[in-house]
Amino acid sequence: MRKLLAVLICIAAPAAAHDFWIDIASHRAAAGAPVALRFLMGDAGAVQPWDMQWRKIISLRDYGPAGVIDLQAGIHPQTPANPGGAVVALTGAGTHVIVFESALAENDIDAAAFNAYATHEGLTPALAAHKAAGTEASRGRETYSRRAEALVQIGPAATANATRAIGLTLEITPESNPHAQKPGQPLVLRVDWRGKPLPGASLVLEPLDGKPAHGTPVITDAQGHVKFPTPTPGRWRANVVWTQPITHPRAEFDTVFSSLTFGD
Repeated sequence: MRKLLAVLICIAAPAAAHDFWIDIASHRAAAGAPVALRFLMGDAGAVQPWDMQWRKIISLRDYGPAGVIDLQAGIHPQTPANPGGAVVALTGAGTHVIVFESALAENDIDAAAFNAYATHEGLTPALAAHKAAGTEASRGRETYSRRAEALVQIGPAATANATRAIGLTLEITPESNPHAQKPGQPLVLRVDWRGKPLPGASLVLEPLDGKPAHGTPVITDAQGHVKFPTPTPGRWRANVVWTQPITHPRAEFDTVFSSLTFGD
């Protein structure tokens, strides 16, 4: 049974638009220096560039200490010879929050794969809706989109803007700036859904350096919080997925994937 579930999850993950994040070689940069961004998707040990095409992109912005700057001019879409990505320059000392939003897409998979995927990601609203309607054996149909944030530090002074929610549909916000993390201080992350703390969501924290490793899901509390031990030096990624029932001619649920990358 466990082997069967693992196979179903592997099948479901690509079809269901698995983890997505902004990958940066270093989360520290000099003011005005080019910062290369890669847009990756997948899972530990199975990562590939996201198919970055203009039709899939809503926005790429920098929420810095001095305000908001549009970064779309730095995007280069995927071509046969280039995996796509972006090169941006950030100015102004402090912590910059680079934010990406994708356009809406659709997903339609068989019942077994959808149920495995929804269980794996902690999509309890979808599972509950199918159970209430007695449609556990029906295909899973959803619209989905992606949100990704990455913290980049310029200069030594970490700024408070990194701890303020931007207003994404699904968002991960640190309660204290990771670039000002003190030894022994827990990392507390808050998950918001449509501007309100989201309880019951499954959040995973995984290292991006070294041997690929699967993080253990932690469920957000009544205030949308999760707590982790102080991260070791290196780059880290937090991921969360959530969904809600919708009325749509080709979908039952609207699902949003969100991530936050940070570190050295």
